[in-house]
Amino acid sequence: MSDEPTLRLPAVPEPPDGHRRAWRIAGLAALLTLVLLLPIGMYLVLRGGGEPPAAPAGSPPSPPAAPTSPPPSSAPAPAPDGRISLTTLANSTLTVPPWPADNLRGPSGRVRFHDGVFAVPPAGTGREPPSCGRLVILSVAYGDVDRDGAGETVAGIGCLIEGGSKQIVAFDRNTAGRIVTMGPVVATTGEIRDIRDGSASVGDDGVVTVRLGDYQVCCDDRTPQAWQTRGYGWHDGRFVQVSGAARMPANRYVTETSVSTGDLVLGPAVAGYRYGTLTVTVRHGWGTLPQRVVVEFHPSAGLERAGTAWPSPGPATGPGFTVTVDPPPAHGAVTRTFTFRRPAAITGGSLDLEVAGSTAAVARLGEATVWNNSVTASIRTVD
Repeated sequence: MSDEPTLRLPAVPEPPDGHRRAWRIAGLAALLTLVLLLPIGMYLVLRGGGEPPAAPAGSPPSPPAAPTSPPPSSAPAPAPDGRISLTTLANSTLTVPPWPADNLRGPSGRVRFHDGVFAVPPAGTGREPPSCGRLVILSVAYGDVDRDGAGETVAGIGCLIEGGSKQIVAFDRNTAGRIVTMGPVVATTGEIRDIRDGSASVGDDGVVTVRLGDYQVCCDDRTPQAWQTRGYGWHDGRFVQVSGAARMPANRYVTETSVSTGDLVLGPAVAGYRYGTLTVTVRHGWGTLPQRVVVEFHPSAGLERAGTAWPSPGPATGPGFTVTVDPPPAHGAVTRTFTFRRPAAITGGSLDLEVAGSTAAVARLGEATVWNNSVTASIRTVD
C-alpha cells in the first residue's frame, strides 16, 4: 500500500429529477435510432456495395472515389506451330494448288498422299498438256514465312512422268491443328522448267530461296542447264519474287519451239487416190533461235508425199521421213503447207509430226517444253 495520500476527484453533483428524465428520453431516442439503422447497414454489407449514406447537411463534401482500373486485357493467343514433319505431310490429305497450264498437269485440290505419293488415274489424250503419272512430295524445309512468330512448312511437290512439273508450296496449321495450304511459292512455268530438289530454304527474314533451272534433264539427256537462285516473300496473302534475276540466263543449248496443225482432209478420189494439204505452224517462244528446223513426219499406212513443193527429204526415220524448213523469227511463227495423197480405199488413220531446232554449233537443241513440239493430225475424207 502506497504511503502517498490518496487523490480524490471532486464529486459530480447529481442532476435534479427533471434533468434525469431528459437524459433518459435522449438515451431512449439514440437506442431507437440505432435499432432502425442496423438492418439498413446489414443489407448494404451483404449486398456488397451501394451508395454511401448521404452526409448530414452542412458537412464538408466527401472526396471523389478513386476510379476503378479495368481488368488487364488477355494476351493474344500464340500462332499455331506450322512445322509439319515429312512423315506426317507424306501421309495427309493436302490441298494442292493448280498446276501450270504450260507444263504437265495433275490433280489439284484435296489430294490424299500415302508415303508421299498419289497415283494419278489415266486420262484421255489430246492437245492439252498431258497429265503426269503421279504426284510426289519431294522435300520439306521450315521457317517463319509470314512473320507471325511461328514456323511454317515449305514443301516441293512434283507432277512426274519422266520429268514433269514441280512447284514449291507453303503449308501451315490452323488453330484446330489441321494442315492448311498458304499458297504456291514458285512453279515450273514459262522460262522456269526445273526446280532443284531440296534447294528451298527459309531465311531469318522469311524469304524462301529456291534454285531454278531453264531445262529439265531426263533419262539419257545430257543437255547443259542454266541455274539461278531467286527469293520469294509473303506479301498481301501470296508469294511474290523479292530477289534474284527476272529472266533466265542465255543457254545456247536450249530453245523453246512449238508446232500446231489441223486435220489432214483428203478430197474426192482421183485416179485411185485422194489428195489433201496440211498446214503446219512452227513458233519460237524463247531461248536460242534455231538456224534450221527439222520436221519429222510419221504417217499411217498408205499416206505419202505428193506434188513438187516439198523440200528435199532428209534421212528416213523408220516408216517416216524428215524435211528441213526455214526457222521462225525470234518470238514469231512460220507456216508451211504440205500436200499428201493416199489410196482411196484406205480410211481413217493419223499423221504424227515433231519439230526440232539446230544451230551450227548444236546439232539438236534441247526443248525447254517437251510436250508441245509434237502434234498428231487426224486424217479424214470428204467427197
